[in-house]
Amino acid sequence: MKRLLPALCLGLALVMPGTAQAWGPTGHRVVAELGDRFVCGQTRLEIRDLLGTETLADAANWPDYMRLSPDPHWHDRTFPWHFVTIPDGQGYAATGAPPEGDAVSALAQSRATVLDRSAPLEDRRAALRMIVHFVGDLNQPLHAGNATDRGGNDAIVTMRGEDMNLHSVWDNALIDLEQMSWSEWADFLERNITSEQAIAWSGTDPVAWADESRGLHGQIYPEVSSETEKGMIDSAYIFRTRPLVHQQLTKAGLRLASYLDAAFGHCAGGTQVAADGN
Repeated sequence: MKRLLPALCLGLALVMPGTAQAWGPTGHRVVAELGDRFVCGQTRLEIRDLLGTETLADAANWPDYMRLSPDPHWHDRTFPWHFVTIPDGQGYAATGAPPEGDAVSALAQSRATVLDRSAPLEDRRAALRMIVHFVGDLNQPLHAGNATDRGGNDAIVTMRGEDMNLHSVWDNALIDLEQMSWSEWADFLERNITSEQAIAWSGTDPVAWADESRGLHGQIYPEVSSETEKGMIDSAYIFRTRPLVHQQLTKAGLRLASYLDAAFGHCAGGTQVAADGN
């Protein structure tokens, strides 16, 4: 990591100008908190050595906050690292990362920095924050874009009489409907995870997560009205997609734990085994 700025205002509820961020601040904190609850004790010590009193939930929105900086490294250079692009009928392996990088390549780069114990502490700390964020990004379906509508940012829909883009619906609106804080969300999702889900949904392969997210597009793009040329986010849509929102947040949290455990080489008999079997 280069040209780092101080980590300020990590707890702010951020709204990025121009584009939406995956899950929004609440969703990212939910993913991070679940990840923190499922990592093993040795991994948690590694995290504490890097972050100190800062929690994973505190760190989750730092990469989006840094995009507010006028420094072009954060404002422009890191922008492509928050998503992947997979055209119709293809998988990530067929396209790979573009020269500027994407969420998959940035995650690998961040992992390498975290594990480089000769690297400056601030670089390793920033890289860990990036990992927390990018795992969340890759499990938000619209951060696996189709190369035609900027990850749903150009798909205009109507929800409760208000026009917005579909990306914003998945970043924030569907989560905000629940009227829960990020910690309440984490409590609720954790209570409802079965052992079978914990095994099946854990994993350490970002390419598989990207392909899975891209494969969900058929379930999340509403039918467009021929009269308004807009999709309708109505009660039927909300009822149908609510379990999917819960599922993707839960998967992201479990996968964050698995990814960190595997990166640090801990919990070979627990989460990492589940990840290897995915």
